[in-house]
Amino acid sequence: MELWPLVRLLFLGMLLRAAQGQRDELSSEEERKALMLKHLQEVLELSEVSEEEAAQEVTLTEVEDRDGKEILDENVEEEGHEEQPAHPTLLTSTTASPAQQEEEDGFTYVFSRLNSLDAAVHRLNVQFYHMDVRVSQFSQGLAELKGSLAEAHESLASLKEVATRNQKDLGRIDGCLRGRRTQTKCFLIFKDFEVYDGAQKLCAVRGGHLAMPVDATEMAVLRRYLHDAFQPYNWPAWVGIHDRRSEGLWLFENGQRVSIFDWYRDHLVTQPNGGTRENCVSLSSDDGKWWDNDCERRMYYICEYRL
Repeated sequence: MELWPLVRLLFLGMLLRAAQGQRDELSSEEERKALMLKHLQEVLELSEVSEEEAAQEVTLTEVEDRDGKEILDENVEEEGHEEQPAHPTLLTSTTASPAQQEEEDGFTYVFSRLNSLDAAVHRLNVQFYHMDVRVSQFSQGLAELKGSLAEAHESLASLKEVATRNQKDLGRIDGCLRGRRTQTKCFLIFKDFEVYDGAQKLCAVRGGHLAMPVDATEMAVLRRYLHDAFQPYNWPAWVGIHDRRSEGLWLFENGQRVSIFDWYRDHLVTQPNGGTRENCVSLSSDDGKWWDNDCERRMYYICEYRL
């Protein structure tokens, strides 16, 4: 008995079973290979059979062949595959072993991850480049802003200097308009209570100093001015004379030494009598005499302005 019909029947049966497996969605390649190997072993170990068994087998195979063809035709129509040839041929495929396949999959995964990392590094480099450009632009803008700020500071300093000079000019003009004049000076009384140093600073802001009478004429002008401003009361007022540098060494506010004095004296009080506790000079408004007082005492003050 020839083996070809049996081989043909076996292949048809295999095709039928493969079609049934496709309808049952058997996706395991390993199971199909195992089935093919099993059927080939059955073919190789097949013994001779009787003619009746062969006829029955042929009849069953034809039925299975017809059913298998119908099933295959349905699958071909559904999947759009080409029609199978009349005489099937043994198809062989070279597939890697599971270990090799797993190793290849591992290499593929590693390479894909490396490609992803390389793309991520490239994106980071692009972002860093853009950040570097922005930082450079920001630094340039900051430098320009610093330059503009320096120019603004210079302009502000110039404006402040002009304002200070104008304020001093206005103070001198106001002092001479509202105060008393001598040949070289103007005196102006301020009825605000200030300590000695505070009074000197306010006079300087207005372009002058605390009053420094250097001769009898200026002392007479101040005496009359104070009397007219406060009569019938007696109010003391600071002038620019002190001995804070050395006890008993009386100096004007500009550092010059006092050459004439007009201290108050009577049978009970003799000025100056405060010692190191009283180092600054005030004038009384009733007679214009000098008194030494504590420099932290608050009282009215007199400013002078040069013409």
